[in-house]
Amino acid sequence: MTTSPDNSSHDHETGSTADNDSVTSKPRRSFLRNTALAALAAGTAASLPKVEARQAASETNNKLHSPPAENLGIGNELEAMGGSPVVESDYASGERSLPSLKQRVLALKGLLVEKGILSEEKINGFVGYYEKFVGPHLGAAAVAHAWVNADFRRKLLEPPAEQPFMASAALRDFLFNTVNPETGHPFLAPQLTLGTAIGPEGEYLRIVQNGLQTTGPDKGKRIHNIVACTVCSCYPQALLGVQPTWYKSQQYRSRVISNPLGVLDEFMQDLAGTNQEKLAYYKNYRDSLDEIRTWDSNSEVRFFVIPELPSAWQKLPEQKLRQRITRNAMLGAEILLP
Repeated sequence: MTTSPDNSSHDHETGSTADNDSVTSKPRRSFLRNTALAALAAGTAASLPKVEARQAASETNNKLHSPPAENLGIGNELEAMGGSPVVESDYASGERSLPSLKQRVLALKGLLVEKGILSEEKINGFVGYYEKFVGPHLGAAAVAHAWVNADFRRKLLEPPAEQPFMASAALRDFLFNTVNPETGHPFLAPQLTLGTAIGPEGEYLRIVQNGLQTTGPDKGKRIHNIVACTVCSCYPQALLGVQPTWYKSQQYRSRVISNPLGVLDEFMQDLAGTNQEKLAYYKNYRDSLDEIRTWDSNSEVRFFVIPELPSAWQKLPEQKLRQRITRNAMLGAEILLP
């Protein structure tokens, strides 16, 4: 078995993807840029390049300062937004205390509203959306349907080359038109997606499947896919909700690249515990793999995993299958145990 961090699909430093249409990414980049500028203007602690200040005659120690905004090429825009760059030495010397995370978030929110970048209604709708409607149950519904419907599975795994993100359209049609038996309403409604296909972070999805590959150039191979974001916490929130803490941790983000199989082993040890049957099931799965691939999500594309369907579940109805699918399995950090 081989392990291969998959870097062919994108360059995380530049945020580009081989499959992505650069035109469609411009609004996203503009929004992220404006948000970053707003964060600076609000006084949010920023990791700006440091330069060594000249030593004054009366000083015995050098101090580190953030460079002037004009050196970063953002001076005019910061001034127009009513802000100024953070002076790191003020915090390092203890002359000023760093505002709490809550204070910084509220300051950023206030500035975004004041400058017309976002509205109170939009922000409240965004928070309410995640509190009430988004969660792993959406991803589980899609996975269960993909297991029992070959045509739907094909649409998710084999989008047209000229439209690499058509999986989002297939998911939209399914979630808008499928009634959740627990609520009596469709899994999603257009007014709940905040003007996107299936919700925030769901526009640009690439979907992969674990276990035996049934399509494409890898057909016949047994591959395990695991998802991470090595820079921050990019994640398919529209299908899985808010990121778990472990997904954002430095330990996971670094180790899943260097030792993905070891990370999978640890997750499965925690999941199976001392149950020998479950441990044996995982060992058989592990030993059968030809390859393990790590997918590095970024601001341009999110990855989502269809776990392998355990053979013991193959006769279960779709509704029962939904209830057995876990968030971690849809990230490839675990497999599903019968």
